[in-house]
Amino acid sequence: MPWPTPQDYNEAVQNPRGAFTDLDLRAGQPELTSLGLPRPISGNFACVYKIQAGGQRWAARCFISEVIDQQRRYEVISTYLAKVALPYTVQFTYLSAGIKVQGKPYPLLKMQWVQGESLTVFVGKNIGYPDTLLSLAKVWASMMADLKSANIAHGDLQHGNVVVVGDQLRLIDYDGMFVPGLEGKQSNECGHRNYQLPTRTGWDYGPYLDNFSAWVIYVSLVALAVHPELWSEHRGGDECLIFRKEDFLHPENSAILRDLNSSPNTQLRFLIELFTSLFSLSPQDVPSLDGNLTTITDIAPTRINPPRSGSNWWNDHIDNLPQREEQPIEVNRTETTESVVPDPSWIVDSLMDEKPVEPVAFQGQTKEIRVMILGSMALVILTRLLVEISASELFIISSCVFGLNLLFCFIRYKSDPSLADFEKFKKDSKGFVRQVREHQTLMDSISAEKLTLQEKLDVIQRGLEEQRNRLIANFQLEMNKAQAEINSQLQNVSQRRREAGTSETNKLNSFQGTLGNQILDFDRKINGLNQKEIDEKSRALNTLQEYHIQSFLRNHAVAGSWIPGIGAAYKSRLISNGFNTAADIDWRVRNVHGIGPTRQAALSQWRQGLEYQARQSAPILSAQDKLNIENKYRQERQTLQSDKQRLQTQFDSQVASVRQYFADVRLALNQEEQQLRANDAQKKSDIRQKQDKDIVMLDQKVVDARNQAAPAMKELSDKLRTAQKQVFALRWQSAKHEKEGRRFASLRFQNYLRSIIHS
Repeated sequence: MPWPTPQDYNEAVQNPRGAFTDLDLRAGQPELTSLGLPRPISGNFACVYKIQAGGQRWAARCFISEVIDQQRRYEVISTYLAKVALPYTVQFTYLSAGIKVQGKPYPLLKMQWVQGESLTVFVGKNIGYPDTLLSLAKVWASMMADLKSANIAHGDLQHGNVVVVGDQLRLIDYDGMFVPGLEGKQSNECGHRNYQLPTRTGWDYGPYLDNFSAWVIYVSLVALAVHPELWSEHRGGDECLIFRKEDFLHPENSAILRDLNSSPNTQLRFLIELFTSLFSLSPQDVPSLDGNLTTITDIAPTRINPPRSGSNWWNDHIDNLPQREEQPIEVNRTETTESVVPDPSWIVDSLMDEKPVEPVAFQGQTKEIRVMILGSMALVILTRLLVEISASELFIISSCVFGLNLLFCFIRYKSDPSLADFEKFKKDSKGFVRQVREHQTLMDSISAEKLTLQEKLDVIQRGLEEQRNRLIANFQLEMNKAQAEINSQLQNVSQRRREAGTSETNKLNSFQGTLGNQILDFDRKINGLNQKEIDEKSRALNTLQEYHIQSFLRNHAVAGSWIPGIGAAYKSRLISNGFNTAADIDWRVRNVHGIGPTRQAALSQWRQGLEYQARQSAPILSAQDKLNIENKYRQERQTLQSDKQRLQTQFDSQVASVRQYFADVRLALNQEEQQLRANDAQKKSDIRQKQDKDIVMLDQKVVDARNQAAPAMKELSDKLRTAQKQVFALRWQSAKHEKEGRRFASLRFQNYLRSIIHS
């Protein structure tokens, strides 16, 4: 059945009592727009209404498309969320028939309304407050760690599904959530395009699902804390924080990544470099944000690419490493213990702390060196005074003395204890470079092996998909053929039905033209007799009543009646002209001398009044008179009706026979049509079942191929994630190491000479 549109839901929600089946929602009122209509929050899969019921506020989530096994998924999710009871989620109730739209029930999700600000609104209000954004980043990392510990993946982490409530975060919209118990299923959605890897598909469904979107939001918060101007420059808040899908697809053309990579903040640049490296991974291979990173001592010796050239000032002091080392670098365990990276919070803690580091001072004594240098110079001067030598010889002697002093200073510079710390720092730096290169090689090897396995799986899947497409095409051809056949058969039945109807009409018209017309002729004769009888009764009644009226008028003499305006003189004139009674009064009275229009009218009204009285008392036709008239026409009418009834019986019998015949014909045709349709439905059902069976077999082969490759793919993914986490650990520690290394910038030979001169 078609699913309701948002407009359909709007119309239904206007009447909560008639729409909702839940008692709380029925008693509530939806939040309205300025036009007085329900205000929905629309998404790709549902529209949500805020319902106020007494002191409670509820969210009624109405689905705009049908999702397979939706109820089962929500039952599993609800049960598991209630079990783990994390503070970031909201309990909900799935109502399979929670709302009626146009009289039909549809499912509904009911949960408490989360009152807070969406992530984009909160971030937009706090641009320019770095401490707030960095605190939010820490809370975000903590939440992701808790979700990971509970084996939960929200599935669609984005600005619209994250609500900031005070100093806490709440998650809404659980359509794509993964919890234990949903293993082996596909995801119902692929998340917001600006927060997901472009390679994500419905098959990507597991506890790793939130890893990439967690990085997107975390990096966005950190970047905005350091550079708040990015919010306005890159249209932050426009369906994103600052990153968009195009940045993940084409990072080389990304303006935001270009700006972040040129940031003067070292930690931020390293974070962006790590973040960018995730774009080429599959969703399963993206490491989690919880900082599940290994220590340097746990990293296996393999070779990976070094950091970018020129990123560290001490690169000039490190010899070029060979492409392959025989022995791994040994790093002091005491130092590596301090280098453990349990989570990414160290970046946040040090991100805003870009204070200049205190340079390392030389530890050796320079007084004796200065005394020796001054003494040698004094000796040269004394020699010049005591022994007469040429200027050229003096220059040679002075140069030799200066060279020896410089050599001595360089020897003492090299033996200074601070240089030993510097050498150790360079050794550690080479260790970072070597291990990063080794792990990159390992990752490349794992990725290549995984790609090979994936290509083999893709070949199998493509072959099965081609078979599936052929099955679907053949199924459509067979269905089209069956449809054409049934259409032809039904058309034949319809033609025969039309012919039967035409034949029935013709036969009935034929009867109507013969017997029907004769019956109509008898009806006309009978109606004529009836009318004659009525007319004769009417004439007899009129004669009787007219006689009564005339008698009544003649009984009222002009001389003895009071007539307005007619005195004795005028009455004498009227009588002398023949107007003795009321019956004599007519239009001719105007000819009587002295009778003008007024007296004529008075005489006419007198007569009319008497006529009215006479009619009120007029007699009716007696029963005997009526009977005499009826008897006059009864025999002829009975003869006509008898003849008509005989023809009517004959007509009805023939019509009934024809109608019964063609009713049987139509019944046979209807039965034939039903049988044809039943045969067609069975035929199509057989075709569909066969096709479904074949497709299920092919789909099962795909599942079997995936399941067969799954252990190897999982093993490779685990190895790749482990290597990636190790690289993250190394690079993050390298970032800290770089900051520590700035203090050695003062350990240059010219600075050593300056310390001798100025000490």
